[in-house]
Amino acid sequence: MPTAREMARRGYDLVLSSRQPEAAADEIRSAFGVRVEAVAGSIAEPDLAARLAAAAQEMGGARALVLNHGGPPVKPMMALTDEDWSGAFETMVVGPLRVMRALVPQMQAAAGGRVLAISSFTVKSPWAGIGLSNALRAALVNALKTAALELGPEGILVNALAPGYVETDRIREWNDSYARQENVGVEDIIARTLETIPLRRYGTPEGYARLAAFLLSEENDYVSGQQVLYDGGLVVAN
Repeated sequence: MPTAREMARRGYDLVLSSRQPEAAADEIRSAFGVRVEAVAGSIAEPDLAARLAAAAQEMGGARALVLNHGGPPVKPMMALTDEDWSGAFETMVVGPLRVMRALVPQMQAAAGGRVLAISSFTVKSPWAGIGLSNALRAALVNALKTAALELGPEGILVNALAPGYVETDRIREWNDSYARQENVGVEDIIARTLETIPLRRYGTPEGYARLAAFLLSEENDYVSGQQVLYDGGLVVAN
């Protein structure tokens, strides 16, 4: 939502998709006066890609695409089942690539565009307890790097943007899970985390959104094939 708001603030018309996108679409229309179409569905649903492509074409064609999905279950590696792996693969790899295949032809017709996947710093520095996220985000990032090589000659820039510890509901879920696993307080987990970040604070959703909007805009004229980290120096420090 912060990235969608930032894109709208910059004057972009939007197609928003989630299981229940209507409230967010109404809020952005009211706040920024841009056109916003809401397409309900999950990225794992095979028909969502075609519906998104149709909505974007109706608005003049896609020029920028954000690929995002919900986080997978937080479990130790040895507790993951075949069903955990197959379900997460459909949501985290197959679904985003299906959407990209459906929308990129509109960028090719316009001789340019931007694709950005929401990733995680754990692609570069895996953490215990989140094997699904570590493995499958890495799979998507490398698929997108391949797309950057293939689509670059057509003026299409493809990147991933990886947050470190940004203060979101997902981070709060992680903190709660680790606190339960270790039988300590959430405050202890937060303090330990901040000690690993050179800036000694969480990132903000708004700061992340500004970086995402740059990568999605024509201001970005030469960054492609990258996983850009918004992490306060976390991975460098480690």
